[in-house]
Amino acid sequence: MPVERTSTVQMIAALLKDNVRTINGLVLITILLAMMSLAKHWLSDPYRFPLEVVEVKGDFRYLDKQRLQDAVASHVEGGFFTVDVNAIRTAAEQLPWVYKAAVKRVWPATLRISIEEQQAIARWDEQGFLNMNGEPFYPEASSLVLPLPSLAGPEGHELKVLENYQRVTQTLAPLGIQVSRMELDSRRAWHLQVGNGVLLELGRVDTRERLQRFIRAYPTVFAARIEELKRVDLRYSNGFSVNWQQLAVNPETDTQG
Repeated sequence: MPVERTSTVQMIAALLKDNVRTINGLVLITILLAMMSLAKHWLSDPYRFPLEVVEVKGDFRYLDKQRLQDAVASHVEGGFFTVDVNAIRTAAEQLPWVYKAAVKRVWPATLRISIEEQQAIARWDEQGFLNMNGEPFYPEASSLVLPLPSLAGPEGHELKVLENYQRVTQTLAPLGIQVSRMELDSRRAWHLQVGNGVLLELGRVDTRERLQRFIRAYPTVFAARIEELKRVDLRYSNGFSVNWQQLAVNPETDTQG
């Protein structure tokens, strides 16, 4: 019997010891949480760590810097640790001329906003522009005069039109012909206008072969009379029709290529 009594006492002592450890652990966790809460409250006090400088960096050509500052002003609030950098970035990127914004805290009291401006490489649908990724953007000053080609097409086809424009530009470059406008209409037919105002109708299918047909005929049929040329319809299986300007007789002619 004395042996059994000793075992019972030892078990009780072990349980008490474990409970004490558990209680001590819970107390320690509670203290740590309380300290973290106090530290967070202390750090979040804007009067303790106020923002003193807001830097705006970027190469601005068309973006109005004052408009950018006005757009983010309402979000630049709180202290160094509490200012909402995501809200500032979102507000900046909503401006049409802003391609990308980065917002960074710089110790001890500076907020740095870095802006990458949109690079317009073409007009889009007469109301906006395309950037190098074929993404449309629509600045309020869409009447801004820039020496850019004019592209147009259905919504969602911006990149396709841009890529086709770039391919056609390279194809016509050896002839010294520049593309001023390219359009993909609602029927998915391609219309091409070159620098001197000549309209090339490429249609919906075999557009590359049709353009090559024009290129092959250019030296002998068009080059000497390029100023008189108005329109070339290439939507034929093995030829094209030509519309010349200012001809006294028979302005509509069909030429087989």
